Amino acid sequence: MPAKLRQAKALRRQFSRDVLELFIALEHSPKRGERFRIRERELMYQLNLIHEWWTGDSVLDRSATCAYEPHYIAFHHWHTCRRVRLELLASTASAVNERRDRASRQIAPN
Repeated sequence: MPAKLRQAKALRRQFSRDVLELFIALEHSPKRGERFRIRERELMYQLNLIHEWWTGDSVLDRSATCAYEPHYIAFHHWHTCRRVRLELLASTASAVNERRDRASRQIAPN
């Protein structure tokens, strides 16, 4: 009988191009207005973080620390959004690096 001899690695979350583009657009836009709130809610829906959005948390929150105490659900939602935010930032950085590498290979003489 086969035995599993190693622990499974946690897979890195993959984001669609639309999600990354929306995240980048919202990250670089003013954080006010009805249009911003609608697009932020759309991003949170696409990330399957709608419960977090309803408690007032967002992946667009740049605060360094959580403002909630541990007995509030928003405390846990803030940490979830922070984890996803860091994954989004890492994915956007790697996407930019891939584009840069692809562009440099196309420009480089053979």
